[in-house]
Amino acid sequence: MSTSNKLLHTFRHLTRATGSGTVRSLVPRVTRPILSAPMNGWSGPNLVAAVANHGGLPIYPIGYYTDPAKILQELKNTTTLIHDVDPPATPNNTDFLPYAVGFISFWLERQGPELLLAILRGEGDTSSTHKRPPAAYWFSFGDYRPYLALVREHGRPGSKVIVQVNTVQEAVEAQNNKVDVIVVQGTEAGGHGAQKVSPLMTLLPEVLHALHENKTTSMVPAVLAAGGISTALQFKAVESMGASGVVIGTGFMPTDEAPGPQWAKDRLLKTQDGGVNTVRTRIFDALREFDWPEGYDGRVVRNLVTEREAKYEQAHGSEFNEGAAAFKLLKEDHSGVKADWAKATAEQDFNLLPLWSGTGVGLLKKQMSAAAFMDLLLGEKQ
Repeated sequence: MSTSNKLLHTFRHLTRATGSGTVRSLVPRVTRPILSAPMNGWSGPNLVAAVANHGGLPIYPIGYYTDPAKILQELKNTTTLIHDVDPPATPNNTDFLPYAVGFISFWLERQGPELLLAILRGEGDTSSTHKRPPAAYWFSFGDYRPYLALVREHGRPGSKVIVQVNTVQEAVEAQNNKVDVIVVQGTEAGGHGAQKVSPLMTLLPEVLHALHENKTTSMVPAVLAAGGISTALQFKAVESMGASGVVIGTGFMPTDEAPGPQWAKDRLLKTQDGGVNTVRTRIFDALREFDWPEGYDGRVVRNLVTEREAKYEQAHGSEFNEGAAAFKLLKEDHSGVKADWAKATAEQDFNLLPLWSGTGVGLLKKQMSAAAFMDLLLGEKQ
């Protein structure tokens, strides 16, 4: 990939040393325009490191954090797995760790900015003498602007901000706010997204047109496509529309390095006709009691809970996802209670738990390493 690619150009300052002895040179780290999505429970240190080591830019998921110390320790664990990240002999203010961290904006608002500020100070680094922060900060779902300001004020020069959007208006606003990367998420995406959102095939070109026509600023950031992308043909399609790269979530879930249970990976690989056998719902947010704002839901592989929800809504014409009522769906006779959810969580029972997945799941046929999947996505190996 050429550095004329806008995403690769944005992260050209991330380098690693190559060669041996006294003959050493610096080469770009981010050489493949692929970001691994921040997926709670799936984007662990091994996957983050694997993507970074193969030239992508991984996003470590901060997610629904309640223990900042645990997050900082896991970031340190991640750093130890990434190749060629020894602190330089001479500390400087331009070194970054080659990954990003992903925040849910509304959750960050509830918890306060302390963890973000700690990460900006480099407290997730293993070095005791030269603390390096991550290269970029991802924000989705909510008002990211206060945290954009914190990154610009407290982050090192060169710190990048990535914002995920679901509408043309959100994309133009992000452009006006001078973010570095815009991720356009279509309705095909697994996990959370806006309830009212276009398919990627129409949203992406409309966003790109609006950004180029925006008279407020001439700066058009790197634009990435997200939602249902699993193959090289799809990558080429969004690239031909003008995307500088892709964000992949579901495709990385059944890789060797992803920390999810093997039988859940097997279930993903056996799921066919992804548009039919996944569904968007808010039921699992009710079950987890995370109090997601209105306007968002999440795409999952259909399971017992979603089928019971669909039957109830068909029979009664109303949703079954509010408060304690949601727990009733954990039993066929609607006698489920909160303790049944705790049991399912402890047993990792994905007949009841959400297996977040995009519509592209039906195109995934084989488990492989993250590096091999990245090569397939770029058409480098068949």
